[in-house]
Amino acid sequence: MIRYIKIEDENNRDAEITFKSVSKKSSIYLALENGEKPKNKKVIKSSKEYSIDNLISKENPTQEDYNAHSEVLLKEDADIDFELFGKFIGKTDRIYTDKNTEAVYNVEVIENVFNPKGELVESRDPVFLDANISGEHFLKWTGKYIPKDKLYNKVVLSSKYQIKHINGLTFDFLFNISKKLQEKNSFMVIGAGKGNDPIVFNDGGKPYRGFLEGKISDGSYCLILHLSNQEYKSINND
Repeated sequence: MIRYIKIEDENNRDAEITFKSVSKKSSIYLALENGEKPKNKKVIKSSKEYSIDNLISKENPTQEDYNAHSEVLLKEDADIDFELFGKFIGKTDRIYTDKNTEAVYNVEVIENVFNPKGELVESRDPVFLDANISGEHFLKWTGKYIPKDKLYNKVVLSSKYQIKHINGLTFDFLFNISKKLQEKNSFMVIGAGKGNDPIVFNDGGKPYRGFLEGKISDGSYCLILHLSNQEYKSINND
């Protein structure tokens, strides 16, 4: 399915173009003796009745209880359900359970917010974010450039998308953006709204900070939108 995104350039002109995920599959893979690729299938490993907590049957087991249980496992297969263990399973549904692994139905979802040190700052109701990359929304050219070597030391780039033209006019549009970024040898901060808002690709999706990288060669261009939702430390823009 073709996905569209709208981006603004330094002249405050915006265009709707397409984007796709950039990923490279490894040429190395596990293989059978005949060279064929193995097929991954889900199997049942254990069941509630054969879990460690159920087999020990204590609410707060001690280390001695775990040691005693280990001795039992060495002598017999008390943790294996021979009727279910290794059985192939197909499509499954996710359910929520309590600490006793009993299914719960009225679930209250809480969003935990952490600071860069990993400390819990706030627990709140989840914030539902609307997509803001197309339609009446577009990603704004901020003009805030960050040298490449500086960004790599301060930001965790989690994913990236290749920005692609859909006709001759958008080719020139993206080529000029890529040329500008190559001349600066920098990433450019790009965002929604006035350029300060995070980028949300899907309704209810995660917010990301965006960084554009562009290159040109022999009349061709490559424009990559890098995404991050983690930082090592604050960034000072040049």
